[in-house]
Amino acid sequence: MDDKKTALLFMEKLKSGGFRVTAQRETLFAVIAESLGGPTSVQEIWEKSRALDPSIGIATVYRTVNLLEEMGVLNVIYLNEGEFRLEMPGAMFHVAAFCRRCGKLRPLGREAEKQRAVEEWLLEAGMELLPQSLAVAGLCEECRAVMDDCDRFPRCPGPGMGRGRGRGRGRGLSRGRMAPGRGGGQ
Repeated sequence: MDDKKTALLFMEKLKSGGFRVTAQRETLFAVIAESLGGPTSVQEIWEKSRALDPSIGIATVYRTVNLLEEMGVLNVIYLNEGEFRLEMPGAMFHVAAFCRRCGKLRPLGREAEKQRAVEEWLLEAGMELLPQSLAVAGLCEECRAVMDDCDRFPRCPGPGMGRGRGRGRGRGLSRGRMAPGRGGGQ
């Protein structure tokens, strides 16, 4: 489906749901339709929309993306902090693997199986599954091949920075010595 048809679909769904289609929403629908399939953010959608209509506020972008998602006409797959991927829904439940380093998004397949498992988990909590997309973060094979352990794990102290190694940043005191004038003698 091309971008114009997608934007028209968004408008039709909103109208049929009893919502008004304003000039701002029409602009947003066009920008959102262009953004389908690739990583984007509310900030990016807002900037592209404001280039076309400076009156569009960032809150309008948030509300419109949320509304389209709630109506089931847009899947929002959350990636890194503040970043997501927009897709047209193909199924009630969609699961993909997302590489946190390079951004590749790969479908995991066997979605019916995964959907049943999630439905069971939700039933245990007394809930019902709603249409959605889910991205599970990891590191792809290519990225793992070029990374060392400290790149993989953000809390890794890095070479020479671990605890108990006696290495600092050249400031402070080594063990057993006190600063002059602080009761250390000197």
